[in-house]
Amino acid sequence: MPKPYWEIISGCWVVFWVYWSLNPRRLHASKLQASLIFTIINTALFYIGFALVLLGRVVIGPLALRLTSDAIPVEIVGTTLVITGVALAIWSRRVLGVNWSGAVRITQGQRLVRDGPYAIVRNPIYSGMVLAIFGTALVAGTLGALLGFILASASLWRKGRMEERFLLAEFGEEYAVYQRDVKFLIPFVV
Repeated sequence: MPKPYWEIISGCWVVFWVYWSLNPRRLHASKLQASLIFTIINTALFYIGFALVLLGRVVIGPLALRLTSDAIPVEIVGTTLVITGVALAIWSRRVLGVNWSGAVRITQGQRLVRDGPYAIVRNPIYSGMVLAIFGTALVAGTLGALLGFILASASLWRKGRMEERFLLAEFGEEYAVYQRDVKFLIPFVV
């Protein structure tokens, strides 16, 4: 009997990317913006990692080394993580509304969002993406997928930290209090 896990995971990622591309980016003037070098390097790091995760089952050589089994419980857990992560990322993006930007920047009229998922973690879009990428890597189960997860997660971590510097510069004590009250990426942990 065929297992539908890759089809479900692929469908989740299609929903994620379609949602991201159909929702307009913010068009307000930038007050602060990350350098072009940071943006290029970080974006490349993310997409290389993401590609390694998605291609985790078709890699060759040492990257094809299996780290997890094809057992149904592993695939169910991984698929559940992908569904949960994509749902969290989309919900978080909806809550941000016009305050969202794909680039690391602060714009005119930007406000600090602390409700919805932002009351639980400061970077819930990245939390959701890391969760979904981990679930995908778990189902792929290869060294290449693990390496991809590490690269993509490192990219999101770097981007989140750069955004934090900008938000602290823009919102000062209000953001410092938010940092003290709410964890960066994983609720109650970090």
